[in-house]
Amino acid sequence: MRILLIGGGVHPIPPTGYGAIERILTDLRGALEAAGQEVVVVNRVRGRRMRDEYPFAWELPRLLRGERYDVLHAHTPVVANRLSWGNYPFVYTSHSRHWYYRDRLSHRWGYWLERRAVRRATAVVALTPTLADTMHANVRGPLPPVSVVPFGVDGQRFAPAWERRTGRRALGVGVVAPFKRWHLAAAAIEGTGARLRIAGPIPSREYAETVRRAGSGVELLGEVPEAELERLFAESDFLLHPSSVEVLSATVLEALAAGLPVVGGAAVRDVVDEGVTGWTVPEPPGALVEGMRSHARALVADDALRRRMGDAARRVAEERYSWDRVAAQHLAVYRSVAVPGA
Repeated sequence: MRILLIGGGVHPIPPTGYGAIERILTDLRGALEAAGQEVVVVNRVRGRRMRDEYPFAWELPRLLRGERYDVLHAHTPVVANRLSWGNYPFVYTSHSRHWYYRDRLSHRWGYWLERRAVRRATAVVALTPTLADTMHANVRGPLPPVSVVPFGVDGQRFAPAWERRTGRRALGVGVVAPFKRWHLAAAAIEGTGARLRIAGPIPSREYAETVRRAGSGVELLGEVPEAELERLFAESDFLLHPSSVEVLSATVLEALAAGLPVVGGAAVRDVVDEGVTGWTVPEPPGALVEGMRSHARALVADDALRRRMGDAARRVAEERYSWDRVAAQHLAVYRSVAVPGA
């Protein structure tokens, strides 16, 4: 089967820095090729600005001209809608937080594009059961077949270094922006005996200062190289993930693979096995802070608990989120819609 994975025209694939979807596409390509498929990535990067998806999508029919393929797989809404406009059959995976978070006009525009992309696709991949339910509840009219298929995680890249762990290192990974709610994690770590290191781009100095003022036990590392990120996962003791608006967090899967118990808000609900690999803490924000603090204290105080939950987390990553399993699930979707030699 010849599969064309369509990028978003914003970051290169593989990415040279920040780019969550691009990392997923890189790993999906490798897993599909390991399963014996022929995979081509279609992507063209200009200025690495979010609006660059629009000119890339506009020229996509020209880039596809003469390409032989059985399946087109889009992962961004502007690209998916351009394929729809050109009458190309396509599989669509939605990664957008706009299903849950729409406080600006641009977010509402993104939400409209997401719903239209889902409606016009030949088949849809929902990363979590919650997202599949949200699609059915919010997209008008009949939907194409919706399959729940997560992305995967590389358990060799993200692995525990038990001997380097101290019991007092909390980790957070992601852009330092208000929707991630790092100020709540900073407040929660106060008084636990642990320190919180947050690795991720810092687009707003103002919000970064808000995070620093929220708790004395927090360190903002900025965006770090891949090798450094893998080291942070390996030597940390647990993950704090306060965001409430993500579909499926690569950070959380990487933490599971690295044997880290996960403590977070609504964004971890579909991933964490309660009391086994971590905890989902309920809203509102005050309760979230107190819940994260309580679980962090328990983890700091109990070496056996951290190890037991860490071992369980790694087993879940290997059994549920291995890339060979994820590739097989994608292939089942592709075979249901393939148009040989289109």
